[in-house]
Amino acid sequence: MLAAGVLAAAVLAAGTPASAVSPARTPAGTGPAGATAEPPAGATAGGGRPLHVRLRVVAEGLPGALNRLTATVSTAPDATCRLSVSEAAATRSFASSRPGSVAWRWMSAMAGSRGAWSFVAICRAGPRWARWRYRTQIGLPHIGGAFVSAPGIAGAQPSPPIPPGTGSCDSQGICFGADPFPPGQCTWYALGRRPDLAGIVRGNASQWLKAAAGKAREGTHAAAGALAVWAADTGPAGADGHVALVAAVRGGRLLLDDSNWRPTAGSPGLQVHEHWAPADSVEGYIYPPG
Repeated sequence: MLAAGVLAAAVLAAGTPASAVSPARTPAGTGPAGATAEPPAGATAGGGRPLHVRLRVVAEGLPGALNRLTATVSTAPDATCRLSVSEAAATRSFASSRPGSVAWRWMSAMAGSRGAWSFVAICRAGPRWARWRYRTQIGLPHIGGAFVSAPGIAGAQPSPPIPPGTGSCDSQGICFGADPFPPGQCTWYALGRRPDLAGIVRGNASQWLKAAAGKAREGTHAAAGALAVWAADTGPAGADGHVALVAAVRGGRLLLDDSNWRPTAGSPGLQVHEHWAPADSVEGYIYPPG
């Protein structure tokens, strides 16, 4: 099973009821590029308590250039919610059939959808209302291009997680302990996922295969759990090379978990992504122990 990419943080409490409805689909324009989340906005009448709302979206990459999406809205038990999803060239609209937290699930073709996506949830309870908005871009639209974001990537955090501020953390709140590389760089994330290489690898990503030679298992065959290493200025890598964790292998393509690689033109750098990439330009792999 491919790892899922979570777009917006907020976990729905266990046991919360969920319902699914078929979406309506209407034309829409392309939203702004990048991956941004707006803080909740809302209003009340008579000085009442603000309405709570949180939006969480999970996209699972599937074969055949499809994604299975689940959008979950967590809110007050007396609130009803609507969700609008603008996916590059069209908009899907959902409405809850009963008050309280709700989840919607649907399939969506990724092929050709290279523009920005926008997710907007609006919930109302009497005079109270609240809105949660999230914008992002999908990853490479091949074999179900996963969305660019974390922390839903499986294993992106140590277990148990390191509390933010107590380790080496990036702008998304992903933290690793005793990681000497600059947060957000590909080397920082790769070592955080493969702490068995601490004290072995050093320098830019392009130097890792040489540094690990004779100290860790290496080879040229792709395998899940291995680190893929690109030499300087080869394939998509720049002057410092690139290193990424291989989450899955599908023919000649790799599902990568990495940081500081921009799968789409508008995606932010120095952030963790999950995306597909061709394997033909990889210089070599550093395999896990065992």
